[in-house]
Amino acid sequence: MDSKPRVRFAPSPTGNVHIGNIRAAIYNWLFARRNGGSFLLRIEDTDLERSTPEAIQTLLEAMRWLGLDYDEEPLYQSGQIARHRAAAEKMIRDGFASRLPAGPTLLHLDGGLLDPAFVGEPREETEIDVSKGELFVTRRGVDYVTRGSDGKEHHNPVSRDAMPGLVVRLAGGGEIPGEKLLGQPPGSAEKALAAKPAGLRFRRRYVFYHDLVLGRLEKPLDSIRDLVILRSDQTPVFHLANVVDDATQGVTHVLRGNDHVENTYRHLFIFRALGEKPPRYGHFPMIVNARGKPYSKRDGDAYVGDFRAKGYLPECLFNFLALCGWGRGDGVEIMDRREMAAHFDLARVSASPSRLNPEKLAWMNGQYLMRAAPEELLPQVRAELAASGTAAGDIDPAWLGRLIRLEQERLKTVRDFVANTRFFFVDRVQLDPKAVDKALRKNDGLGFRILAGLLRVFRETPAWLAGDLEKAALAYGEAQGLKAGDLAQPARVAVTGGLVSRGIWETLELLGREKTLARMEQALAAQPGAQA
Repeated sequence: MDSKPRVRFAPSPTGNVHIGNIRAAIYNWLFARRNGGSFLLRIEDTDLERSTPEAIQTLLEAMRWLGLDYDEEPLYQSGQIARHRAAAEKMIRDGFASRLPAGPTLLHLDGGLLDPAFVGEPREETEIDVSKGELFVTRRGVDYVTRGSDGKEHHNPVSRDAMPGLVVRLAGGGEIPGEKLLGQPPGSAEKALAAKPAGLRFRRRYVFYHDLVLGRLEKPLDSIRDLVILRSDQTPVFHLANVVDDATQGVTHVLRGNDHVENTYRHLFIFRALGEKPPRYGHFPMIVNARGKPYSKRDGDAYVGDFRAKGYLPECLFNFLALCGWGRGDGVEIMDRREMAAHFDLARVSASPSRLNPEKLAWMNGQYLMRAAPEELLPQVRAELAASGTAAGDIDPAWLGRLIRLEQERLKTVRDFVANTRFFFVDRVQLDPKAVDKALRKNDGLGFRILAGLLRVFRETPAWLAGDLEKAALAYGEAQGLKAGDLAQPARVAVTGGLVSRGIWETLELLGREKTLARMEQALAAQPGAQA
């Protein structure tokens, strides 16, 4: 790459941050880091009713959480209005745009704006059906006007430069050469064609550009209308503001979602009218649902905040979204930001939509949780415990780290930790009746008798360590003719309330002597006549 790239993330914050938008930010960030460039943030906040301070803060917090640091102060589009208007005035002075009386300002896509760098020479002959309306000859070409069922006029202007070799085919037979039709002197008033038109035949020209993701893209020049750049109240439209801000920030690569493909054709003309070199463009296909439709809230969690609230790690969500359309090519999927930046290449971004797979995300988050050092998870775990009503600030961090280490292999999200370990943070547990029937009452109360025996043994166990507790339990079981598997479930139900937990002896060690013995006594009290 000849020079260091400058890329930008330019959201319009209106509330929650969609994962499709943040994926575009991730790709821009990776591209900048890979190529030693700059990652810029532009906040397109001209919709003042929707781009509230709260919405902007939500965006900034989502980026901070995901580690998407930017290299310069954010540019707020609302502060650039004067610059946008000045650009429009320049285009008027240079003859590329005109202001309609009491109306908007239009950029005319003809004449000197048809740069061969993005507008091709005439190619195949084509014909447009204009039999259902009227054809007007205008200063710049023709305007095909139809009327809807409500009587409203619909204008379809086409410049003469977009229709080389024009011939008007008449409904009653015969033709009018374009040279004769469009030969009126400049400034002449518009006039309707007297004869009924049937078709416009001409050699088609195309607007084109090379997309860094999708390859060569092109669109018929005659299908692109003159472009409003200022509304009648002199506020800039998106197209003008977007281009002017890109020029202001010195953006070299515009990498965004493919819902902007159509906009790019228009933006090339604005850059040309401003005398600015356009950036290179790349458009990322959508993230879709199982039906191939754009992924939305109706399909499940769709916002960054949704995943954060459910206990997903930011490193995992970053990694997962990066893989929604890109991969290293060697099968490696679990990567940190540094690894992804070292391998990121636009050539490996898929041109096809990427289906969001929630199961894969859950698996990946489990992998991140399993591989993390317990102390790295302490902040998220404390936050989840606090959200569940547990006084997390009073918990010894060393003890909590040991509990995280015990649990982390079976977690999918941090929220799972709270659900799996709830029994550690309550004074008494509620015994699941089905678990009691299966592990304690079954076989004429065998489980209760085993529990009573374990209680006697544990009262005499000097060191409250998992290894010593297991050794004492196995010795008791051997003396009673019991298998190792017979011992764990009665103790598990008594101290956790259910049939599932991590290793029971490690669980008892972390729960502590006092709580363990108290819960075993409470469970035995649920069986009339049971002896401790």
